[in-house]
Amino acid sequence: MTICSYYCEVIAPEAEEGIKRQTHLGILLRNNLLASALIFALLQCWRPCFFLTDDNLDGGYPFFMGMGHRLLSGRSPFISDYLFGGHYDLLRDPTFFSWHPLYLLVSLLAGTPFHFFIIDVDAFVFFMLATAGFVCLAHYLRGDMALEINDGWIMFFTLSFTYSVMALTTGASWLNFLGNHSGLPWLALGILQRTWRRGIIIVMLASLHSVLAGHLSPTVSGSILFTLFALGVSLERRSIMPIGCWLLGYGLAIIIMLPLLVPMVEGFFTSWRAHGVSLDDMQSYNIPLGQMPIAFFIGTAVWLIQPDWDIQTTYTLALGASAAAWCLLPALTGSWKWRGLELVTFGMMIFVGVLIWRPLWITRIMIHLPLFKSMRWPFRELLQFQFFFHLFLLLRPPGFTLRGRRITAFASAATMVVPMLICPLPPSFNAMNIDRELLFTGGMDRYWDQVRPMLQPGDRVAVLIPEKVYNLNRFAIPYSLLGTYNYAIVAHITNTWGYSPTAQGDQLYTRTYAYYPFGAYNPEPPYDQKERLMAERPELKFITLESLVPLRITLSSRDGPTVDLTPYVPKVKGMP
Repeated sequence: MTICSYYCEVIAPEAEEGIKRQTHLGILLRNNLLASALIFALLQCWRPCFFLTDDNLDGGYPFFMGMGHRLLSGRSPFISDYLFGGHYDLLRDPTFFSWHPLYLLVSLLAGTPFHFFIIDVDAFVFFMLATAGFVCLAHYLRGDMALEINDGWIMFFTLSFTYSVMALTTGASWLNFLGNHSGLPWLALGILQRTWRRGIIIVMLASLHSVLAGHLSPTVSGSILFTLFALGVSLERRSIMPIGCWLLGYGLAIIIMLPLLVPMVEGFFTSWRAHGVSLDDMQSYNIPLGQMPIAFFIGTAVWLIQPDWDIQTTYTLALGASAAAWCLLPALTGSWKWRGLELVTFGMMIFVGVLIWRPLWITRIMIHLPLFKSMRWPFRELLQFQFFFHLFLLLRPPGFTLRGRRITAFASAATMVVPMLICPLPPSFNAMNIDRELLFTGGMDRYWDQVRPMLQPGDRVAVLIPEKVYNLNRFAIPYSLLGTYNYAIVAHITNTWGYSPTAQGDQLYTRTYAYYPFGAYNPEPPYDQKERLMAERPELKFITLESLVPLRITLSSRDGPTVDLTPYVPKVKGMP
Protein backbone atom coordinates (compact mmCIF):
# COMPACT_ATOMS: atom_id res chain seq x y z
CA MET A 1 0.00 0.00 0.00
CA THR A 2 3.05 2.28 0.13
CA ILE A 3 4.72 1.28 -3.16
CA CYS A 4 3.07 4.18 -5.04
CA SER A 5 4.29 6.71 -2.51
CA TYR A 6 7.77 5.14 -2.54
CA TYR A 7 8.06 5.51 -6.30
CA CYS A 8 6.83 9.08 -6.04
CA GLU A 9 9.80 9.66 -3.79
CA VAL A 10 12.21 7.92 -6.13
CA ILE A 11 11.14 9.71 -9.29
CA ALA A 12 10.81 13.16 -7.75
CA PRO A 13 13.82 15.00 -9.18
CA GLU A 14 14.06 17.47 -6.33
CA ALA A 15 14.43 14.65 -3.81
CA GLU A 16 17.98 14.05 -4.99
CA GLU A 17 18.94 17.55 -3.90
CA GLY A 18 16.73 17.64 -0.78
CA ILE A 19 14.80 20.63 -2.10
CA LYS A 20 11.22 21.06 -0.97
CA ARG A 21 8.63 21.41 -3.66
CA GLN A 22 5.99 24.04 -3.12
CA THR A 23 3.23 22.29 -5.02
CA HIS A 24 -0.17 23.91 -5.17
CA LEU A 25 -2.42 22.44 -2.48
CA GLY A 26 -5.02 21.37 -5.04
CA ILE A 27 -2.50 19.27 -6.97
CA LEU A 28 -1.12 17.78 -3.76
CA LEU A 29 -4.62 16.84 -2.63
CA ARG A 30 -5.50 15.33 -6.00
CA ASN A 31 -2.42 13.11 -6.09
CA ASN A 32 -2.81 11.91 -2.51
CA LEU A 33 -6.54 11.29 -2.78
CA LEU A 34 -6.04 9.26 -5.94
CA ALA A 35 -3.34 7.16 -4.24
CA SER A 36 -5.57 6.71 -1.19
CA ALA A 37 -8.53 5.67 -3.35
CA LEU A 38 -6.32 3.13 -5.13
CA ILE A 39 -5.29 1.57 -1.82
CA PHE A 40 -8.92 1.39 -0.75
CA ALA A 41 -9.78 -0.35 -4.02
CA LEU A 42 -6.99 -2.86 -3.42
CA LEU A 43 -8.43 -3.58 0.03
CA GLN A 44 -11.78 -4.33 -1.61
CA CYS A 45 -10.07 -6.68 -4.08
CA TRP A 46 -8.30 -8.40 -1.20
CA ARG A 47 -11.58 -8.91 0.67
CA PRO A 48 -14.84 -7.49 -0.70
CA CYS A 49 -16.66 -5.42 1.89
CA PHE A 50 -13.40 -5.27 3.82
CA PHE A 51 -14.89 -3.36 6.76
CA LEU A 52 -18.03 -5.48 7.10
CA THR A 53 -16.77 -7.62 9.96
CA ASP A 54 -16.70 -7.80 13.75
CA ASP A 55 -18.86 -5.12 15.44
CA ASN A 56 -19.60 -3.56 12.06
CA LEU A 57 -21.23 -6.79 10.90
CA ASP A 58 -23.19 -7.79 13.98
CA GLY A 59 -23.82 -4.32 15.38
CA GLY A 60 -23.38 -1.48 12.91
CA TYR A 61 -24.69 -3.05 9.69
CA PRO A 62 -28.07 -4.06 11.19
CA PHE A 63 -28.33 -0.66 12.85
CA PHE A 64 -27.80 1.19 9.55
CA MET A 65 -30.21 -1.17 7.80
CA GLY A 66 -32.88 -0.30 10.32
CA MET A 67 -32.07 3.39 10.08
CA GLY A 68 -32.28 3.33 6.28
CA HIS A 69 -35.59 1.45 6.14
CA ARG A 70 -37.19 3.84 8.61
CA LEU A 71 -35.91 6.84 6.65
CA LEU A 72 -37.26 5.43 3.40
CA SER A 73 -40.64 4.87 5.02
CA GLY A 74 -40.74 8.44 6.33
CA ARG A 75 -40.25 7.55 10.01
CA SER A 76 -37.64 8.71 12.50
CA PRO A 77 -34.38 6.77 12.01
CA PHE A 78 -33.49 7.06 15.69
CA ILE A 79 -35.96 4.46 16.95
CA SER A 80 -35.41 0.71 16.78
CA ASP A 81 -38.51 -1.46 16.38
CA TYR A 82 -36.55 -4.66 16.96
CA LEU A 83 -34.13 -4.15 19.87
CA PHE A 84 -34.71 -4.10 23.63
CA GLY A 85 -38.35 -5.00 23.31
CA GLY A 86 -39.09 -2.52 20.54
CA HIS A 87 -39.33 1.25 20.21
CA TYR A 88 -35.85 1.67 21.63
CA ASP A 89 -34.67 5.31 21.66
CA LEU A 90 -31.27 5.33 19.96
CA LEU A 91 -30.77 9.00 20.78
CA ARG A 92 -30.25 7.97 24.39
CA ASP A 93 -27.69 5.29 23.62
CA PRO A 94 -24.03 6.40 23.30
CA THR A 95 -23.24 3.19 21.42
CA PHE A 96 -25.43 4.51 18.59
CA PHE A 97 -24.07 8.04 18.80
CA SER A 98 -24.34 8.25 15.02
CA TRP A 99 -26.18 11.30 13.81
CA HIS A 100 -23.61 12.32 11.24
CA PRO A 101 -25.24 13.35 7.93
CA LEU A 102 -23.02 10.84 6.15
CA TYR A 103 -24.49 7.96 8.17
CA LEU A 104 -28.02 9.07 7.38
CA LEU A 105 -27.26 9.43 3.68
CA VAL A 106 -25.43 6.13 3.22
CA SER A 107 -28.05 4.24 5.24
CA LEU A 108 -30.41 4.85 2.30
CA LEU A 109 -28.52 2.04 0.53
CA ALA A 110 -30.59 -0.25 2.75
CA GLY A 111 -33.31 -0.12 0.12
CA THR A 112 -30.98 -1.12 -2.73
CA PRO A 113 -29.02 -4.22 -3.81
CA PHE A 114 -25.87 -2.43 -2.59
CA HIS A 115 -26.76 -2.59 1.10
CA PHE A 116 -23.72 -4.79 1.78
CA PHE A 117 -21.53 -1.75 1.08
CA ILE A 118 -23.08 0.58 3.66
CA ILE A 119 -20.15 0.23 6.04
CA ASP A 120 -17.47 0.38 3.34
CA VAL A 121 -18.89 3.49 1.68
CA ASP A 122 -18.79 5.24 5.06
CA ALA A 123 -15.25 3.96 5.63
CA PHE A 124 -14.14 5.20 2.21
CA VAL A 125 -15.33 8.73 2.96
CA PHE A 126 -13.55 8.69 6.32
CA PHE A 127 -10.29 7.49 4.78
CA MET A 128 -10.48 10.20 2.13
CA LEU A 129 -11.18 12.77 4.84
CA ALA A 130 -8.19 11.55 6.87
CA THR A 131 -6.00 11.73 3.77
CA ALA A 132 -7.15 15.24 2.90
CA GLY A 133 -6.72 16.43 6.48
CA PHE A 134 -3.17 15.14 6.80
CA VAL A 135 -2.19 16.58 3.41
CA CYS A 136 -3.61 20.00 4.33
CA LEU A 137 -1.79 19.84 7.65
CA ALA A 138 1.51 18.90 5.98
CA HIS A 139 1.15 21.61 3.32
CA TYR A 140 0.35 24.23 5.96
CA LEU A 141 3.30 23.28 8.16
CA ARG A 142 5.67 23.16 5.19
CA GLY A 143 4.85 26.77 4.39
CA ASP A 144 4.50 28.05 7.95
CA MET A 145 7.68 26.45 9.32
CA ALA A 146 9.70 26.22 6.09
CA LEU A 147 9.95 22.44 6.43
CA GLU A 148 12.42 20.63 4.16
CA ILE A 149 9.97 17.95 3.04
CA ASN A 150 8.89 17.18 -0.51
CA ASP A 151 5.70 15.80 -2.01
CA GLY A 152 6.90 12.20 -2.05
CA TRP A 153 7.51 12.08 1.68
CA ILE A 154 4.25 13.86 2.39
CA MET A 155 2.43 11.18 0.41
CA PHE A 156 4.34 8.42 2.18
CA PHE A 157 3.55 9.73 5.67
CA THR A 158 -0.05 10.53 4.71
CA LEU A 159 -0.82 7.03 3.45
CA SER A 160 1.04 5.50 6.38
CA PHE A 161 -1.17 7.45 8.80
CA THR A 162 -4.40 6.88 6.90
CA TYR A 163 -3.88 3.14 6.43
CA SER A 164 -2.01 2.20 9.59
CA VAL A 165 -2.98 -1.24 10.81
CA MET A 166 -4.61 0.40 13.81
CA ALA A 167 -6.96 2.28 11.48
CA LEU A 168 -7.62 -0.87 9.45
CA THR A 169 -8.23 -2.98 12.55
CA THR A 170 -10.45 -0.58 14.47
CA GLY A 171 -12.21 0.44 11.26
CA ALA A 172 -13.13 -3.19 10.67
CA SER A 173 -14.15 -3.50 14.30
CA TRP A 174 -16.33 -0.43 14.76
CA LEU A 175 -16.86 2.18 12.07
CA ASN A 176 -17.09 5.07 14.51
CA PHE A 177 -13.39 4.81 15.31
CA LEU A 178 -12.70 5.93 11.74
CA GLY A 179 -14.84 8.98 12.43
CA ASN A 180 -12.39 9.94 15.18
CA HIS A 181 -9.38 8.94 13.08
CA SER A 182 -10.41 11.17 10.17
CA GLY A 183 -10.90 14.19 12.41
CA LEU A 184 -7.50 14.20 14.14
CA PRO A 185 -5.43 16.05 11.49
CA TRP A 186 -8.16 18.65 11.05
CA LEU A 187 -8.23 19.36 14.80
CA ALA A 188 -4.46 19.88 14.80
CA LEU A 189 -4.69 22.08 11.70
CA GLY A 190 -7.17 24.34 13.47
CA ILE A 191 -5.03 24.60 16.58
CA LEU A 192 -1.91 25.50 14.57
CA GLN A 193 -3.54 28.32 12.58
CA ARG A 194 -2.13 31.84 12.85
CA THR A 195 -5.50 33.60 12.57
CA TRP A 196 -8.33 33.42 15.08
CA ARG A 197 -11.27 33.09 12.71
CA ARG A 198 -9.78 30.34 10.56
CA GLY A 199 -8.56 28.40 13.60
CA ILE A 200 -11.90 28.56 15.40
CA ILE A 201 -13.89 27.57 12.30
CA ILE A 202 -11.65 24.58 11.50
CA VAL A 203 -11.71 23.34 15.10
CA MET A 204 -15.49 23.78 15.29
CA LEU A 205 -16.16 21.85 12.08
CA ALA A 206 -13.67 19.11 12.95
CA SER A 207 -15.17 18.79 16.43
CA LEU A 208 -18.69 18.53 15.04
CA HIS A 209 -17.53 15.78 12.71
CA SER A 210 -15.61 13.89 15.41
CA VAL A 211 -18.47 13.96 17.90
CA LEU A 212 -21.21 13.13 15.41
CA ALA A 213 -19.27 10.43 13.55
CA GLY A 214 -16.93 9.16 16.25
CA HIS A 215 -17.00 6.73 19.12
CA LEU A 216 -17.65 8.18 22.57
CA SER A 217 -14.44 6.91 24.22
CA PRO A 218 -11.89 8.33 21.73
CA THR A 219 -13.99 11.49 21.52
CA VAL A 220 -13.57 12.07 25.26
CA SER A 221 -9.90 11.09 25.41
CA GLY A 222 -9.15 13.05 22.23
CA SER A 223 -10.69 16.16 23.76
CA ILE A 224 -8.35 15.88 26.72
CA LEU A 225 -5.26 15.10 24.66
CA PHE A 226 -5.84 17.93 22.20
CA THR A 227 -6.39 20.31 25.09
CA LEU A 228 -2.91 19.38 26.31
CA PHE A 229 -1.54 19.67 22.77
CA ALA A 230 -3.08 23.13 22.30
CA LEU A 231 -1.71 24.21 25.67
CA GLY A 232 1.75 22.99 24.69
CA VAL A 233 1.60 24.86 21.37
CA SER A 234 0.51 28.03 23.19
CA LEU A 235 3.46 27.77 25.56
CA GLU A 236 5.84 27.07 22.68
CA ARG A 237 4.58 30.08 20.70
CA ARG A 238 4.03 32.23 23.79
CA SER A 239 0.58 33.00 22.46
CA ILE A 240 -2.91 32.33 23.75
CA MET A 241 -4.20 31.79 20.21
CA PRO A 242 -3.74 27.95 19.93
CA ILE A 243 -5.48 27.13 23.20
CA GLY A 244 -8.02 29.89 22.54
CA CYS A 245 -8.89 28.56 19.07
CA TRP A 246 -9.24 25.07 20.49
CA LEU A 247 -11.46 26.00 23.43
CA LEU A 248 -13.66 28.42 21.48
CA GLY A 249 -14.04 26.11 18.47
CA TYR A 250 -14.77 23.06 20.59
CA GLY A 251 -17.10 25.03 22.83
CA LEU A 252 -19.11 26.28 19.86
CA ALA A 253 -19.41 22.71 18.55
CA ILE A 254 -20.74 21.52 21.90
CA ILE A 255 -23.27 24.35 22.04
CA ILE A 256 -24.49 23.54 18.51
CA MET A 257 -24.87 19.84 19.39
CA LEU A 258 -26.34 20.37 22.84
CA PRO A 259 -29.89 19.29 21.87
CA LEU A 260 -28.44 15.96 20.73
CA LEU A 261 -25.99 15.61 23.61
CA VAL A 262 -28.57 15.98 26.38
CA PRO A 263 -30.52 12.74 25.70
CA MET A 264 -27.27 10.84 25.15
CA VAL A 265 -25.86 12.01 28.49
CA GLU A 266 -29.13 11.15 30.23
CA GLY A 267 -29.11 7.71 28.66
CA PHE A 268 -25.50 7.10 29.64
CA PHE A 269 -26.05 7.92 33.29
CA THR A 270 -28.98 5.50 33.46
CA SER A 271 -26.90 2.67 31.93
CA TRP A 272 -24.94 -0.03 33.73
CA ARG A 273 -21.73 1.19 32.09
CA ALA A 274 -22.00 4.51 33.95
CA HIS A 275 -21.40 2.64 37.19
CA GLY A 276 -17.96 1.61 35.92
CA VAL A 277 -16.27 -1.61 34.87
CA SER A 278 -14.06 -3.83 36.94
CA LEU A 279 -10.37 -3.14 37.55
CA ASP A 280 -9.45 -6.39 35.80
CA ASP A 281 -11.49 -5.45 32.75
CA MET A 282 -9.86 -2.04 32.54
CA GLN A 283 -6.44 -3.70 32.64
CA SER A 284 -7.31 -6.14 29.86
CA TYR A 285 -5.40 -5.63 26.60
CA ASN A 286 -3.15 -2.85 27.80
CA ILE A 287 0.25 -3.28 26.19
CA PRO A 288 3.09 -4.27 28.55
CA LEU A 289 6.03 -1.91 28.40
CA GLY A 290 8.41 -4.62 27.24
CA GLN A 291 6.23 -5.47 24.24
CA MET A 292 5.87 -1.90 22.99
CA PRO A 293 9.15 -1.68 20.99
CA ILE A 294 8.42 -5.06 19.37
CA ALA A 295 4.88 -4.01 18.56
CA PHE A 296 6.01 -0.66 17.22
CA PHE A 297 8.78 -1.79 14.87
CA ILE A 298 7.73 -5.25 13.70
CA GLY A 299 4.01 -5.31 14.48
CA THR A 300 2.50 -7.23 11.59
CA ALA A 301 5.53 -9.51 11.21
CA VAL A 302 4.65 -11.13 14.52
CA TRP A 303 1.16 -11.89 13.18
CA LEU A 304 2.72 -14.65 11.09
CA ILE A 305 3.19 -16.52 14.35
CA GLN A 306 -0.50 -16.03 15.21
CA PRO A 307 -2.42 -16.90 12.02
CA ASP A 308 -5.67 -17.24 13.98
CA TRP A 309 -5.64 -13.49 14.69
CA ASP A 310 -5.93 -13.87 18.43
CA ILE A 311 -7.52 -10.72 19.86
CA GLN A 312 -4.64 -10.13 22.27
CA THR A 313 -2.10 -10.36 19.46
CA THR A 314 -4.16 -8.24 17.08
CA TYR A 315 -4.75 -5.52 19.63
CA THR A 316 -1.19 -5.42 20.94
CA LEU A 317 0.62 -5.48 17.63
CA ALA A 318 -1.53 -2.80 16.05
CA LEU A 319 0.30 -0.26 18.24
CA GLY A 320 2.99 0.72 15.77
CA ALA A 321 2.21 -1.29 12.68
CA SER A 322 2.38 1.58 10.22
CA ALA A 323 4.36 1.81 7.02
CA ALA A 324 6.51 4.62 8.45
CA ALA A 325 7.32 3.04 11.83
CA TRP A 326 11.05 2.68 11.16
CA CYS A 327 11.27 6.30 10.03
CA LEU A 328 11.34 7.21 13.70
CA LEU A 329 15.01 6.15 13.74
CA PRO A 330 16.29 8.78 11.25
CA ALA A 331 14.02 11.37 12.87
CA LEU A 332 15.59 10.80 16.29
CA THR A 333 19.15 10.65 15.00
CA GLY A 334 19.09 14.04 13.26
CA SER A 335 21.64 16.56 14.52
CA TRP A 336 19.32 19.55 14.05
CA LYS A 337 18.28 21.48 17.11
CA TRP A 338 14.84 20.48 18.34
CA ARG A 339 12.19 23.11 17.76
CA GLY A 340 9.40 23.77 20.21
CA LEU A 341 6.61 22.11 18.21
CA GLU A 342 8.74 19.01 17.74
CA LEU A 343 9.21 18.75 21.51
CA VAL A 344 5.48 19.24 22.12
CA THR A 345 4.55 16.54 19.58
CA PHE A 346 7.17 14.10 20.84
CA GLY A 347 5.98 14.73 24.39
CA MET A 348 2.42 13.89 23.31
CA MET A 349 3.72 10.64 21.79
CA ILE A 350 5.38 9.64 25.05
CA PHE A 351 2.34 10.62 27.12
CA VAL A 352 -0.08 8.68 24.94
CA GLY A 353 2.35 5.74 25.00
CA VAL A 354 2.12 5.67 28.79
CA LEU A 355 -1.68 5.62 28.53
CA ILE A 356 -1.43 2.66 26.13
CA TRP A 357 0.88 0.88 28.55
CA ARG A 358 -1.63 1.85 31.27
CA PRO A 359 0.21 0.82 34.42
CA LEU A 360 -1.93 -0.22 37.34
CA TRP A 361 -1.65 3.12 39.11
CA ILE A 362 -3.28 4.90 36.17
CA THR A 363 -6.13 2.41 36.15
CA ARG A 364 -6.65 2.89 39.89
CA ILE A 365 -7.03 6.62 39.27
CA MET A 366 -9.42 6.12 36.35
CA ILE A 367 -11.67 3.79 38.31
CA HIS A 368 -12.51 6.63 40.71
CA LEU A 369 -13.27 9.23 38.04
CA PRO A 370 -16.71 9.78 36.47
CA LEU A 371 -16.94 8.64 32.84
CA PHE A 372 -13.34 7.36 32.82
CA LYS A 373 -14.31 4.45 35.04
CA SER A 374 -16.55 3.22 32.21
CA MET A 375 -13.72 3.08 29.64
CA ARG A 376 -12.26 -0.35 29.20
CA TRP A 377 -9.41 -0.92 26.75
CA PRO A 378 -7.10 1.81 25.38
CA PHE A 379 -8.34 1.60 21.77
CA ARG A 380 -8.60 5.37 21.58
CA GLU A 381 -5.01 6.07 22.62
CA LEU A 382 -3.69 3.85 19.82
CA LEU A 383 -5.41 6.02 17.20
CA GLN A 384 -4.09 9.19 18.78
CA PHE A 385 -0.60 7.77 19.13
CA GLN A 386 -0.52 7.07 15.40
CA PHE A 387 -1.46 10.65 14.65
CA PHE A 388 1.12 12.32 16.90
CA PHE A 389 3.78 9.90 15.64
CA HIS A 390 3.16 10.82 12.01
CA LEU A 391 2.94 14.52 12.87
CA PHE A 392 6.36 14.22 14.51
CA LEU A 393 7.77 12.67 11.31
CA LEU A 394 6.52 15.67 9.34
CA LEU A 395 8.21 18.10 11.69
CA ARG A 396 11.54 16.47 12.50
CA PRO A 397 14.34 16.65 9.91
CA PRO A 398 15.78 13.15 9.33
CA GLY A 399 19.35 12.27 10.22
CA PHE A 400 20.10 9.59 7.61
CA THR A 401 21.30 10.15 4.10
CA LEU A 402 18.66 10.29 1.40
CA ARG A 403 19.47 6.71 0.36
CA GLY A 404 19.37 5.57 3.96
CA ARG A 405 15.98 7.17 4.47
CA ARG A 406 14.64 5.46 1.36
CA ILE A 407 15.92 2.06 2.47
CA THR A 408 14.46 2.59 5.94
CA ALA A 409 11.07 3.63 4.54
CA PHE A 410 10.93 0.74 2.09
CA ALA A 411 11.93 -1.84 4.74
CA SER A 412 9.41 -0.41 7.19
CA ALA A 413 6.62 -0.52 4.62
CA ALA A 414 7.53 -4.10 3.69
CA THR A 415 7.45 -5.12 7.36
CA MET A 416 3.87 -3.93 7.53
CA VAL A 417 2.50 -4.98 4.15
CA VAL A 418 4.11 -8.37 3.42
CA PRO A 419 2.80 -10.19 6.53
CA MET A 420 -0.68 -8.82 5.87
CA LEU A 421 -0.61 -10.30 2.36
CA ILE A 422 0.69 -13.66 3.57
CA CYS A 423 -1.73 -14.15 6.45
CA PRO A 424 -5.05 -15.76 5.47
CA LEU A 425 -7.29 -13.10 7.03
CA PRO A 426 -7.23 -9.29 7.14
CA PRO A 427 -6.62 -7.60 10.49
CA SER A 428 -9.70 -7.87 12.67
CA PHE A 429 -10.56 -8.62 16.27
CA ASN A 430 -13.24 -11.05 15.13
CA ALA A 431 -13.80 -11.70 11.44
CA MET A 432 -17.31 -13.17 11.98
CA ASN A 433 -16.72 -15.39 8.93
CA ILE A 434 -19.75 -17.64 9.37
CA ASP A 435 -22.16 -14.74 9.66
CA ARG A 436 -20.49 -13.02 6.69
CA GLU A 437 -21.05 -16.15 4.60
CA LEU A 438 -24.67 -16.41 5.74
CA LEU A 439 -25.23 -12.77 4.84
CA PHE A 440 -23.51 -12.77 1.43
CA THR A 441 -24.94 -16.09 0.26
CA GLY A 442 -28.49 -15.13 1.25
CA GLY A 443 -28.62 -18.05 3.68
CA MET A 444 -29.66 -15.84 6.57
CA ASP A 445 -32.60 -14.39 4.60
CA ARG A 446 -33.79 -17.83 3.47
CA TYR A 447 -33.59 -19.13 7.03
CA TRP A 448 -35.64 -16.30 8.52
CA ASP A 449 -38.18 -16.43 5.70
CA GLN A 450 -39.04 -19.90 6.99
CA VAL A 451 -38.72 -19.21 10.72
CA ARG A 452 -40.45 -15.83 10.94
CA PRO A 453 -43.95 -17.18 10.11
CA MET A 454 -43.72 -19.29 13.29
CA LEU A 455 -43.91 -16.08 15.32
CA GLN A 456 -47.09 -14.08 15.84
CA PRO A 457 -47.21 -10.29 15.35
CA GLY A 458 -46.13 -8.70 18.60
CA ASP A 459 -44.06 -11.67 19.76
CA ARG A 460 -40.82 -10.83 21.54
CA VAL A 461 -37.91 -13.24 21.45
CA ALA A 462 -35.19 -13.97 23.99
CA VAL A 463 -32.05 -15.83 22.86
CA LEU A 464 -30.60 -18.53 25.11
CA ILE A 465 -27.04 -19.86 24.87
CA PRO A 466 -25.75 -22.30 27.53
CA GLU A 467 -22.32 -21.30 28.73
CA LYS A 468 -20.84 -24.72 28.02
CA VAL A 469 -21.95 -24.39 24.37
CA TYR A 470 -20.55 -20.85 24.14
CA ASN A 471 -17.20 -21.92 25.57
CA LEU A 472 -16.92 -24.76 23.08
CA ASN A 473 -16.19 -22.35 20.22
CA ARG A 474 -17.77 -18.89 20.39
CA PHE A 475 -16.39 -17.97 16.96
CA ALA A 476 -18.30 -20.82 15.31
CA ILE A 477 -21.73 -19.78 16.59
CA PRO A 478 -24.06 -18.51 13.81
CA TYR A 479 -25.36 -15.51 15.75
CA SER A 480 -27.36 -14.22 12.78
CA LEU A 481 -29.51 -17.38 12.87
CA LEU A 482 -30.24 -16.82 16.55
CA GLY A 483 -31.28 -13.20 16.15
CA THR A 484 -28.89 -11.99 18.84
CA TYR A 485 -26.42 -9.13 18.65
CA ASN A 486 -28.40 -6.68 16.47
CA TYR A 487 -29.35 -9.24 13.84
CA ALA A 488 -32.95 -8.99 15.02
CA ILE A 489 -33.20 -5.87 12.84
CA VAL A 490 -32.25 -7.79 9.70
CA ALA A 491 -34.42 -10.77 10.69
CA HIS A 492 -37.40 -8.47 11.41
CA ILE A 493 -38.05 -9.98 14.81
CA THR A 494 -38.30 -8.13 18.11
CA ASN A 495 -35.56 -9.10 20.56
CA THR A 496 -35.69 -8.43 24.29
CA TRP A 497 -32.11 -7.20 24.16
CA GLY A 498 -29.47 -6.18 21.63
CA TYR A 499 -25.81 -5.30 21.34
CA SER A 500 -25.11 -2.20 23.41
CA PRO A 501 -22.55 -1.95 26.22
CA THR A 502 -24.37 1.18 27.40
CA ALA A 503 -28.02 0.15 27.16
CA GLN A 504 -30.09 2.40 29.40
CA GLY A 505 -31.64 0.70 32.41
CA ASP A 506 -34.79 2.78 32.12
CA GLN A 507 -35.60 1.44 28.65
CA LEU A 508 -34.91 -2.28 29.06
CA TYR A 509 -37.77 -4.62 28.33
CA THR A 510 -36.71 -7.11 31.01
CA ARG A 511 -35.37 -6.56 34.51
CA THR A 512 -33.19 -9.63 33.99
CA TYR A 513 -29.92 -8.46 32.45
CA ALA A 514 -28.62 -10.50 29.55
CA TYR A 515 -25.70 -12.70 30.62
CA TYR A 516 -23.74 -12.11 27.42
CA PRO A 517 -22.86 -8.57 26.30
CA PHE A 518 -24.33 -9.27 22.86
CA GLY A 519 -27.80 -9.78 24.30
CA ALA A 520 -28.21 -13.53 24.91
CA TYR A 521 -29.22 -15.14 28.20
CA ASN A 522 -27.68 -18.08 30.05
CA PRO A 523 -30.22 -20.82 30.94
CA GLU A 524 -27.72 -22.91 32.93
CA PRO A 525 -27.55 -23.03 36.75
CA PRO A 526 -26.83 -21.04 38.80
CA TYR A 527 -28.08 -18.32 36.43
CA ASP A 528 -31.31 -20.01 35.33
CA GLN A 529 -32.21 -16.97 33.27
CA LYS A 530 -34.85 -18.81 31.27
CA GLU A 531 -36.90 -19.49 34.41
CA ARG A 532 -36.47 -15.91 35.58
CA LEU A 533 -37.58 -14.57 32.19
CA MET A 534 -40.63 -16.85 32.07
CA ALA A 535 -41.66 -15.66 35.53
CA GLU A 536 -41.15 -12.05 34.50
CA ARG A 537 -42.54 -12.24 30.94
CA PRO A 538 -44.68 -15.36 30.45
CA GLU A 539 -45.43 -14.47 26.81
CA LEU A 540 -41.80 -14.59 25.68
CA LYS A 541 -40.61 -16.92 22.92
CA PHE A 542 -37.17 -18.49 23.23
CA ILE A 543 -34.63 -19.25 20.51
CA THR A 544 -32.09 -21.61 22.04
CA LEU A 545 -28.73 -22.82 20.79
CA GLU A 546 -29.05 -26.35 22.19
CA SER A 547 -25.69 -27.59 20.90
CA LEU A 548 -22.94 -26.53 18.56
CA VAL A 549 -21.63 -29.93 17.40
CA PRO A 550 -23.96 -31.07 16.03
CA LEU A 551 -25.63 -27.71 15.49
CA ARG A 552 -29.15 -27.62 16.91
CA ILE A 553 -31.39 -24.54 17.29
CA THR A 554 -34.90 -24.63 18.75
CA LEU A 555 -37.89 -22.31 19.19
CA SER A 556 -40.02 -22.66 22.31
CA SER A 557 -42.34 -20.89 24.72
CA ARG A 558 -43.54 -21.54 28.25
CA ASP A 559 -46.66 -23.45 27.23
CA GLY A 560 -46.13 -24.33 23.57
CA PRO A 561 -44.18 -27.20 22.00
CA THR A 562 -40.48 -26.99 21.16
CA VAL A 563 -39.85 -26.62 17.43
CA ASP A 564 -36.56 -27.79 15.93
CA LEU A 565 -35.22 -25.05 13.61
CA THR A 566 -32.17 -27.03 12.55
CA PRO A 567 -33.68 -28.29 9.26
CA TYR A 568 -33.93 -24.67 8.08
CA VAL A 569 -30.25 -23.90 8.79
CA PRO A 570 -28.32 -23.39 5.51
CA LYS A 571 -24.90 -24.95 5.08
CA VAL A 572 -22.10 -22.49 4.52
CA LYS A 573 -18.34 -22.56 4.81
CA GLY A 574 -17.18 -22.90 8.39
CA MET A 575 -20.55 -24.01 9.76
CA PRO A 576 -20.08 -26.66 12.49
